[in-house]
Amino acid sequence: MRLRLLAIAFLLLTSCESTHTYRKIIRNDSSFSFSLRYINSGMDSIFNIEANSYVYLDNFSKLGNHPCKLPTSPCSITENDSLIVLIQGYNFNGDFRNEYNWIEDFSGNKHTIQVCTYEITNDNFE
Repeated sequence: MRLRLLAIAFLLLTSCESTHTYRKIIRNDSSFSFSLRYINSGMDSIFNIEANSYVYLDNFSKLGNHPCKLPTSPCSITENDSLIVLIQGYNFNGDFRNEYNWIEDFSGNKHTIQVCTYEITNDNFE
């Protein structure tokens, strides 16, 4: 009997759990291929991004009882992070720190998904 009560209590507790998924994407909608250097909390990564493709900078999920009540992460990058577009013969004029340059999509109630996308176009190169 005690084992059944523990099993029922466990099921009730885990059924209340929900998830919040967060994704940060750089999408290359330009006709150029380039490298993207991402320096985040001491980690240094380089991504090669072909024309009309994308890369995930962040992609994680966290558990919580009420993720819809949690503050959402900002889409822009923080002052501690750096994103550098490396392309020969051109300068990149985009601003990853400006929140208005990111497209945010937030969906779900119990299980939420926040997707932040920065679109790079031909206009971002001079």
